[in-house]
Amino acid sequence: MVNKRTVINVISGKGGTGKTLLTAVIAEMLGNEGARVLVVDLDIFVRGLTALLYFHKNESLVVTEKHEIPVSSFFKYKGSLPSHSYPGKKSNSSTTPSAHRKVSISRYRSFDVLPSVAYVNQLLDFRDMMPCSLEEASRIISSLLENIPNHYDFIFLDSRAGYDELIAASHEISDFSICVEEDDDISMITTDNLIEQLRSDNKSKNLFRLKNKVRSDKQTFSPVSNGITFLGSIPFDTDVLNSFGTKGFWADINKSIYYEAVKNVWNTLSKKMSLGIVLQEQRISPLGSGKFEKKLSLLSINKRILFLYGSFISGFCLLYFIFRNETLYVNGFNPDIGILLISLSGLLLSVFSIFLNNRR
Repeated sequence: MVNKRTVINVISGKGGTGKTLLTAVIAEMLGNEGARVLVVDLDIFVRGLTALLYFHKNESLVVTEKHEIPVSSFFKYKGSLPSHSYPGKKSNSSTTPSAHRKVSISRYRSFDVLPSVAYVNQLLDFRDMMPCSLEEASRIISSLLENIPNHYDFIFLDSRAGYDELIAASHEISDFSICVEEDDDISMITTDNLIEQLRSDNKSKNLFRLKNKVRSDKQTFSPVSNGITFLGSIPFDTDVLNSFGTKGFWADINKSIYYEAVKNVWNTLSKKMSLGIVLQEQRISPLGSGKFEKKLSLLSINKRILFLYGSFISGFCLLYFIFRNETLYVNGFNPDIGILLISLSGLLLSVFSIFLNNRR
């Protein structure tokens, strides 16, 4: 069981690593296990988690109630919140005393979300929002966390990419940080730089890293490198990434190898940090082989179609040989030879699609 509130900071060296999707899926897993989970959209300009609320609330541009405080207000007022009201949906009273205002927390499926802004399309001035010093950034995040109710077991901070005063402060104030990277060289370099910078700030703070959207199954990783624990790798899945935010996403996600990999990453982290929740559900591959399914998920949509088309041709020809009663001749020609060649061409087509993917 979870004994205390745990604040987890999710960061990345560069944008586009999939940390928002990863954070949402972990929060959903934990919420389904009965944990009380809050995800804070700390990336006030990209605001990916806030966009989820936008669609969840039937595409309502306003995602907060009046007098509720979004994350951006803490940045605007540098953690010292004034007594006047904030934009949002209209309420019965025109003013609300400062003592009765609360942060804007909305329910999304099995977990809660604290949105970055009151309006999904709200424009922000970078110069007004970003902290000018580490002390100011620490004050903003501390004030944000102090205004969050104490009943949550886990609070995830979905932070922006890169390194600045805000990232340094969120790492310092959180219980630990998870650095999400992709499997390309640029992402690895930016992650190494981010980790070294954070370690120079505070060597005692726990820091983890994981590989997301991994396209090759031949990579090997050391469990611990330079004092940093590697949590595991999550395979690239075209269908999962393309369907994130759509209506059918959550209905299909728990059937994917992506979901299984995220679960394993969490279990590694939970055991390492004694977080009290280990996800037990085991997934059975519909193809009978997890490795083969992972290989197929790495294919782009065009190569996947090529693979399935080749497999269909080969399988159809195989069925012909199994169920035919006798050898037939057409004008003295044995069609078995032609069908055998078609079957081999289909098999080669499937193998070729995987070969092309491995040469990326």
